Amino acid sequence: MQASRPADPFAFRSDAYAWFVVAVLCLGSVVSMIDRQVINLLVEPIKADLGISDTQVSLLQGFAFALFYAVMAVPLGRLSDSANRRNVILGGVLLFSLATVSCGLAASFAALFVARMMVGVGEAKLAPAGFSMLGDYFPKEKLGRAVGLFVGTSYVGSGLALVAIGAMLDLLNARQDPFVLPGVGALADWQAAFVLAAVPGLLFAALLLTVREPPRGGSGPVTANTPSLGELVGFIRGNRALLGPVYIGLPLIGASQFGVNAWAPTFFIRTFGWTPGEIGPILGLMIMTLSPAGVVAGGWLADRLVAKGRGDAYLLVPIWSALVAAPFVLAFPLAGDARLSLMLLAPVMFFGAMPFAAGSSAIPALAPNRMRAQLTAIYLLVANLVGGGVGPWAIAVFTDGVLGDPDAIRWSLSIVGIVVLLVGTAAVAVGWRALSRGRGAAALTG
Repeated sequence: MQASRPADPFAFRSDAYAWFVVAVLCLGSVVSMIDRQVINLLVEPIKADLGISDTQVSLLQGFAFALFYAVMAVPLGRLSDSANRRNVILGGVLLFSLATVSCGLAASFAALFVARMMVGVGEAKLAPAGFSMLGDYFPKEKLGRAVGLFVGTSYVGSGLALVAIGAMLDLLNARQDPFVLPGVGALADWQAAFVLAAVPGLLFAALLLTVREPPRGGSGPVTANTPSLGELVGFIRGNRALLGPVYIGLPLIGASQFGVNAWAPTFFIRTFGWTPGEIGPILGLMIMTLSPAGVVAGGWLADRLVAKGRGDAYLLVPIWSALVAAPFVLAFPLAGDARLSLMLLAPVMFFGAMPFAAGSSAIPALAPNRMRAQLTAIYLLVANLVGGGVGPWAIAVFTDGVLGDPDAIRWSLSIVGIVVLLVGTAAVAVGWRALSRGRGAAALTG
């Protein structure tokens, strides 16, 4: 059922407040990524204390987080399409913060796996509700920039986790007395890092109370009722030329990027003998600056091209940027010098991040408001399972099962990274060719 649209669906807000909401959501993205990515700098001490392999660590990095998300993503998307989205995000923030504390209390692989699953459940609420809110705060011609900032700041959180946790581990190592949690007792340094990483989330929950829930409408088509599952499937099938490559190709591109980010700290530690305190700040600052800049640049470029009538820009930008990143993905792990490796890694972080805002902006731009969060949730379901799960896992399995040598991780990063990236790019290219000749492009520029 088509509902009436006000003459100006954005008259309820000012530009200044809309960008304030973006800033708050971006801060939430930063906080959530600290909780998610803190484990990447703790690989070696976790392996030593729990007696686990690289493959098991990769399950904690990716699949433990993504598995429960896969079960909850669509129900949480439906909730975000009908309930107060600010409150949905608030509940998620409290859940993933407490789950991160539980990671610090884990004394076995199974306990840590379950705690990481609950971090995923909490964080699964942020993006669908956040994307939906942005679609109601911004017109189509500004949406790519808003989404780009929201997506891009997740990399700030990833980088900040490396910087902060690296410095924190150095401080904890320098202490003569162990970190003591009241009511629990002494914790190992990696456990203390998890507990301390949860604190920003609890503080952010208070700030989130300043955000107002927007009226539903915004940049997408307005319809009155919550759609049935059949309607949702029908919409995806009817727009498969666009949504197919977004749902399949972009997550594969993301798998390469997530795999590199997950194992790069361990690569520098094993290959060049750096400590977490040495590599953490360097990689952290690179991720905090280069990857957000890449995401925002991708969103900005897509906006510019869409404004000129190029509705295929949502797929064209990811193809172009992934191909630019590809040779650097292949080369950076194989450099024999740490500084050269870091120089070659820089373009990977910038160009490898450009596809995500450009590609994912297609969803709130095209989707009816009443199913926007659910369509976003489906994308994030696949993106987390394939990108966040398969990327780190495939590199670890190649290291353990094919090479059989943890010190050969450089070859795993290079081979798995380039193969997955090119397969994802090819999938997007097939969709782009169909989209540029069909109705999807017109829909996105109308």
